[in-house]
Amino acid sequence: MQTSPDTGSTLLARVLGPYNQKPGDVEIAQFVDDLLRQGDELLARVAGHEAAAAALGDWHRLTTEGPTDSPLGNWNYCRALARTVKTFRRVLADR
Repeated sequence: MQTSPDTGSTLLARVLGPYNQKPGDVEIAQFVDDLLRQGDELLARVAGHEAAAAALGDWHRLTTEGPTDSPLGNWNYCRALARTVKTFRRVLADR
């Protein structure tokens, strides 16, 4: 199931909003699941684009290492996933 562009944009806007508007742990976990799904949907489409090279490296690191074990680890991880998905979307929109 593909994520609609509006749904993806809404998710990115919410996660990348002001840092101090951190949601609760359950909502962060849902955001992470949604971002992982979106990133996986976009991964093959951006794989051949030079403009996505750094984001692809970030995606690999984020998906293999996961969040850090710190009080804000899951929130920072969620935001890093969102920045990477945002880059994937930008690369695809620019072509």
